[in-house]
Amino acid sequence: TDMRSVVHWDGDSFFASIEQASDRRLRGRPVAVGGARRGVVVSASREARRFGVRPGMPMGKARRRCASLIALPGHFDLYEQFFQDILTLCQEETPLVEPAAVGSAYLDLTGTAALRRRDPAGAVEHLRRTVEDWLRLSISAGIGANKTVARIAARLRKPASQITVPPGGERAFLAPLLIDWLPGVGLQSQSTLEVAGILTIGQLACAPLGALQMVLGRDAPALQRRAQGVDEEPVGVKPAAMRLERESVEFPEDVWDEAFLLTTLMTLLDRLMARLRARGTAVRRLTLALRYTDREESERSITLTEPTNLETDFRGSLPALLRTAWTRRVRLRALTLRAGNLYRPSPQLELFDSAPLHEREARLAAAIDHLRGLFGTATVKHGYELRCPAQS
Repeated sequence: TDMRSVVHWDGDSFFASIEQASDRRLRGRPVAVGGARRGVVVSASREARRFGVRPGMPMGKARRRCASLIALPGHFDLYEQFFQDILTLCQEETPLVEPAAVGSAYLDLTGTAALRRRDPAGAVEHLRRTVEDWLRLSISAGIGANKTVARIAARLRKPASQITVPPGGERAFLAPLLIDWLPGVGLQSQSTLEVAGILTIGQLACAPLGALQMVLGRDAPALQRRAQGVDEEPVGVKPAAMRLERESVEFPEDVWDEAFLLTTLMTLLDRLMARLRARGTAVRRLTLALRYTDREESERSITLTEPTNLETDFRGSLPALLRTAWTRRVRLRALTLRAGNLYRPSPQLELFDSAPLHEREARLAAAIDHLRGLFGTATVKHGYELRCPAQS
């Protein structure tokens, strides 16, 4: 069988670079894209970074660092369009393309036509050059035997970098890196591991599994295998990943009561956003799909101007979303809530949920997630659940 050639590419200063690519007056100038409601830098151009402007920094502080900073609100529709353009170029290299988040994706080049023309490094070099020439954007890329290694390699020496990890060299490549480079190690598990004296991926790879399970619980085996450079997750459309971005309920009997449906919808939203927070991702679009008693379906979406992973940002729109999606006066059998347009803040920063204006909601959501993780989902209830208890 072919040795796998998995590629991860990651946009360099993706949003700020798109602003510069779209408006020649911004080229060569320090640009920061900020969340309009939250007042935090989401993306900073190379020129801005030279002044010490970084994602996650309050915009006021960024302006003090760089007096000539051009601060722009995020134009997320534009970023998604550029992202689609890059995915189209990827699909010319291989049909196995998996978007990870807006601004990054995986490719599997194993046994593809691209490799009959050139080696994996040559194919990726060609892709990066095409993106640069056609879209005026720089992307960094990692090539390895699996997704974990490719993803870390893509981010290790940004910007404008390309790293190939040779087959069999995965464990040695990962070993010296700090544990926060490993996908799946969040802030909470990072601090737990550090208290246990595990600071590098190599130490995590060698630790006794029993001791790790006491510290990390059921996530320990998968995390340790990743630390050892082993990751068998395929590139492509994964049912597991799709489930992570949706919440569904099928009712035992057909439902007509709008108040009950709204309560159920809010519960689905809470679960969905808690899962996105746990993965460190945010979304702009929410789609509600309804299935009627006669198996027909209808759906409607709402799109926010900025990404979020707080249910409070979507909750007020749910009554109108339910009314517009419910196009037929027929009883309902099932509801599905899907999150779309995934955004992934940098691993060290929770850009979309910790900025000043949303800090209290974010802290509250994190506290509720923590309590429910420890004691079960019924530990904390919202007012809407008490008003209209869910049917069993």
